[in-house]
Amino acid sequence: MKQKLQMEAFVRKEVIDFKPYTPGEQPSLSSETIKLNTNENPYPPSPKIKECMDSIFDSGVLRKYPNYHSVGLQTAIAAEYKLSPDQILVTNGSDEALRLLFQAVVGPGDVVVSPDPSYSYYPVMTEQVMVGAKFKSIPLLSNYHFDFESLRSEQGKLLCFAYPNAPTGILEPKEEIKKLCETFSGIVLCDEAYIDFSPDGSSLVDEIQNYPNLVISRTFSKSYALAGLRVGYLMGNAELIGLIRKLKDSYNVGILEQKIAEISFLDKEYFKEKRNLVIEERSSLKKELEGLGFFVLPSETNFLFCKPKPNVPPESIYQKLKEKQILIRYFSTGISKEFIRITIGTKEENQKLVEEISKIVKERP
Repeated sequence: MKQKLQMEAFVRKEVIDFKPYTPGEQPSLSSETIKLNTNENPYPPSPKIKECMDSIFDSGVLRKYPNYHSVGLQTAIAAEYKLSPDQILVTNGSDEALRLLFQAVVGPGDVVVSPDPSYSYYPVMTEQVMVGAKFKSIPLLSNYHFDFESLRSEQGKLLCFAYPNAPTGILEPKEEIKKLCETFSGIVLCDEAYIDFSPDGSSLVDEIQNYPNLVISRTFSKSYALAGLRVGYLMGNAELIGLIRKLKDSYNVGILEQKIAEISFLDKEYFKEKRNLVIEERSSLKKELEGLGFFVLPSETNFLFCKPKPNVPPESIYQKLKEKQILIRYFSTGISKEFIRITIGTKEENQKLVEEISKIVKERP
């Protein structure tokens, strides 16, 4: 009888010690849970997708491999932002885009710098490349903005941040971000996952030609309501993007994914209509929460970062809402432990949320 294998003897120590990223809770797709914890879009994607899918199934092209470069989507993105296609890398969600960037840039002993808090996957990815890189976090200021003075003084191989930031929702001044590109010694990753919920002209995409060390990541998961599809992309200097492209899987984005994302991207009218609904609901929900005594940070995203009154523990709100089948996000470390993060839902979902939070607040003296 064979003895049980000791996997520690076969697997790298870095993998055994590695602590993976913890995503938000995902109830079953059939669940009636009101899901306001992972910043998904509450509205369906472009209705033009159905016709596109029927065409793909009828043509039988799914038996063939997809285009290696996702050329249709790549070309559409390039045309929208006045870039060349070789400045665009389409990926399996923006997480793949970020992983490829980290893998291409971060080497043994290198330093990755990031404001704290920002996207909690950055420190995980720093460890995930398994080369002994160091992650250095720069705490936010007391007003929850980036400490730009400290960030400008840092040296490292990669500087990464969400813009607007997550989980705070704050959009930093574009001029300050440009100064970081000028002063930082390495690559600057501007993660624009939520930029579509910000005022027009907020994106740094127009600065790509001016700063060869600037890389922008985007996703179709938020504003395009395609979180279940997994499509993202990187934009940047053509030479750098070309080097990163060497590391991607041969066929990293499927035929359906490429075409559905392209159709959604080109349906500008529908996109703007649903995005504006989210922005309107964001404003309404902020006022409702402030009326219940919450401190709510200004948000240019599809979520709100809120601090309850001192006598109402945020973790308690999270737990009590979960009992009512309403999921929000609670982070238990750093300044985040004083807050809850709420994704903007539909009007009906937001009303139900406010009703339940109002009951919870009233339970406290």
